[in-house]
Amino acid sequence: MLSRTDTFHFEFSCGAAEKFPGLGGEWSLCGSAETRSDILRRSTFALILVSNSPNRSSLTLTRFSEALKMGAVPILLGGYDRIELPFAELVDYRSAVIFLSLARITELHFYVRSFSDADILEMRRRGRVIYETYFATMHRIVESTLALVRTRLGIPARPFNDEPSPSAFNGTFTPILEPVVDVMADAEEMLGPVEPPLDSISFRSNFTSDWGTSRAPLGADPFRLYPYSPFEPVLSADAKFIGSAYGFRPIGDGSGGAGKEFGEALGGNYPREQFTVVILTYEREAVLINAISRLKGLPHLNKVVVVWNTQRPPASDLRWPDIGVEVNVIRTTKNSLNNRFLPYDTIKTEAILSIDEDAHLRHDEIMFGFRVWREARDRIVGFPGRFNAWDLKGNYWLYNSNYSCELSLVLTGAAFFHKYYMYLYSYVMPQPIRDKVDEYMNCEDLAMNFLVAHITRKPPIKVTSRWTFRCPGCPSALSVEESHFSERHKCMNFFVRMYGYMPLLNTQFRADSVLFKTRIPHDKQKCFKFI
Repeated sequence: MLSRTDTFHFEFSCGAAEKFPGLGGEWSLCGSAETRSDILRRSTFALILVSNSPNRSSLTLTRFSEALKMGAVPILLGGYDRIELPFAELVDYRSAVIFLSLARITELHFYVRSFSDADILEMRRRGRVIYETYFATMHRIVESTLALVRTRLGIPARPFNDEPSPSAFNGTFTPILEPVVDVMADAEEMLGPVEPPLDSISFRSNFTSDWGTSRAPLGADPFRLYPYSPFEPVLSADAKFIGSAYGFRPIGDGSGGAGKEFGEALGGNYPREQFTVVILTYEREAVLINAISRLKGLPHLNKVVVVWNTQRPPASDLRWPDIGVEVNVIRTTKNSLNNRFLPYDTIKTEAILSIDEDAHLRHDEIMFGFRVWREARDRIVGFPGRFNAWDLKGNYWLYNSNYSCELSLVLTGAAFFHKYYMYLYSYVMPQPIRDKVDEYMNCEDLAMNFLVAHITRKPPIKVTSRWTFRCPGCPSALSVEESHFSERHKCMNFFVRMYGYMPLLNTQFRADSVLFKTRIPHDKQKCFKFI
């Protein structure tokens, strides 16, 4: 028996329309564009009759594009073989479109009823992203057409260009270097070897990019070539021992081992690599110098990149710590938090550790986070956890930093992520989001979390029991201001409107070393009281 809460809306001739009990969706084949758009915006599905007639095929494609734009899942009645959708060689339409043969028309209501809410939401999301990527503007249509021709000819896509890294020092000035005592030199724990710089291999898919695009996530720019990707396939464990030249560092040369052997090699199924520390700074020179000094002797550190957001150059008498690796101080054109995520050409590693100057991290914490990130390369992996809370009275999202047994954000003031996301943040993510970050001088970390969650549909990974950071002697931080949280509430709801849904996902997972301890305030209770 059909549910009377479902509604069909059929319109076969302009000006004539009737409604029938049926499916929770509405369909329109003609009528004014305004009426059609309003109906599609409220609809779950859009039934589109496929015709082989050349006169009708253009109308079918128009209705198809409208459905994707308005978020209604297109149902192409007639099946996959009766219509040639545009750019079908580039787009996997089956993830966003329902193809139903004419022979199954009597099963229509039962069939669409079998899709779960999660399936429908994902199809609507994918449909909208497909529309924005390939059809939204004339520029996108031209890009799609050129990409189709390029794919057929086997020509690689244009690469993304890295941002130049102009030095904050002029050509005649040499910064004063001061030796730094290695604070970890006498540590009992072996965290790993300090090695010469080892850059990640870039553009491994220059000439095989067409095959590699099948691994590209929905929402990334499919018309450009990325130097690195967190979605590369993993070699089998045999490769670490049988003739592989990738530079693996198996633990105990393959025989395993405990703490000593663990610290001497990275292990895992990925080749050995290093990471780059990126520090954004603004008029806190003493705090910055201390932060750089603490990196002395850090294993697997490739270089340190300081994004100098202050418009005046560094003081000529400022003594920079000599920590044994290159420290690049980059001059910026304006004070913007978006500068934190620019893909600078001086960054030569896939792994990025983004830290604030006042984030005090021990070497063992950093190394633990790096090892966890290597096994979850498509995620944000870091220390300060936060979550998005729902206000039942106001019906809007709130940014929350309280202690919680769930989290959905890991702040990029102390987090690892892949350089791939720098390209997406700077060149692919909608410009209004970056504009909102500049407007508030806030929320860039929220924007990165939204982006990664939207691309991967995975939550971040929090490591260790660290919830926040304290910086003795530091000037008062921006985040203590009352307006800080108000702005982050507003940012969160603005980002939701930009994406059309809430991308952030909650997780109850936290990565810890064995025999970890958790310290929380006396008035709080652990998620599992005795674990």
